[in-house]
Amino acid sequence: MSEVLLSPRDAGKLLDIGTARVIQLAREGQLRELRDSSGRRLFKRADVEQCARERAARRARTQK
Repeated sequence: MSEVLLSPRDAGKLLDIGTARVIQLAREGQLRELRDSSGRRLFKRADVEQCARERAARRARTQK
């Protein structure tokens, strides 16, 4: 089965953040990105979902 790849916009929708923040997370190394042959950023859905879980866990820890 092939992996689902998401655009920065679609990744942002899953993370409930904007496209610019998705790109910033990738630059910071918090979200792994791939590039296609044209240089466009793509994100594996599983990586985006993992990032969402980690962000939720961090928020939960800081709210205690």
